[in-house]
Amino acid sequence: MVYLPLKMVLENKHKLSKLDSIIDESFDKNKSVFYKLIIQLSVDGIYLCVYDFVTLKYLAFEHFTFQNAFTLDATSEIFESVLKESSLFNLKYKKVNCLITHNIATLVPNALYDEEQKKMFLKSTTNLDNLSIVLVDDLKTLESKNVFALPISLKAKLDYIHSNIVYNHFSSGLIENLLMQTKNQNKKQLFVHVQGSHFETIVIDEKNLIFYNSFNHHTAEDFMYYLLFVCEQLELNPETIELVIVGELDRNSNLFSLITKYVRNVKFGERKDTACYGYKLQNIPKHFYYSIFNNYYI
Repeated sequence: MVYLPLKMVLENKHKLSKLDSIIDESFDKNKSVFYKLIIQLSVDGIYLCVYDFVTLKYLAFEHFTFQNAFTLDATSEIFESVLKESSLFNLKYKKVNCLITHNIATLVPNALYDEEQKKMFLKSTTNLDNLSIVLVDDLKTLESKNVFALPISLKAKLDYIHSNIVYNHFSSGLIENLLMQTKNQNKKQLFVHVQGSHFETIVIDEKNLIFYNSFNHHTAEDFMYYLLFVCEQLELNPETIELVIVGELDRNSNLFSLITKYVRNVKFGERKDTACYGYKLQNIPKHFYYSIFNNYYI
């Protein structure tokens, strides 16, 4: 019988791969104490990017993908392999922000929110377990709280690597940025944020958030089913509604072709103009990696 090292077993199980790595020439690991590391975690990927507080630029980006981690709690066992492969994770940073990507979250208007009842808000709308802590983001533009769960084991693993992590739910920055970008528009818009095996639909009407939800999909047909279902439920006419796409969707993909078959007015959104990027990062399409580059908590 042959015994494989634990690292090899985990890599075979999760099929970890580095999908993207872009390090600008101006990135200096010896100056990382002036940088901010932004981590975004999901059940099928880890995104890392570095922001320089001195030059006010994003300087580096890495994207790891993996399989068979069906909950965020399960991603904690992958970190050892990512640590060895990443050029960014192990440095010391001025600030570290971790964006949690899952659907164990709920929006609560400020007028209804009670800090002592935050766990109750989450339990009433999601499957909250006893192995998670409950955290809260303040969405000032929306005048609401985003209440979300963070697995204790995942937090312990990350806190061991970086002691100064601030945790947020990824949808908080996504919603706030879209609301700010549409504040001068007086029309109804449908936004779709695409990332890995999930996508989010957001409907904004004259600066008001009308709808937000996240869906898992495995095929283009799954995607279109949920998107058209949202249109039907909200009485959005695919012939007239403007659909704005942000996130990791290529213009030449089969999914984009299918979307344009059913929705007439489709365009790609862009990350906010106030962000600057190192030379090597400027070739990334402006709608890609919207939620991590549009980091609301810089």
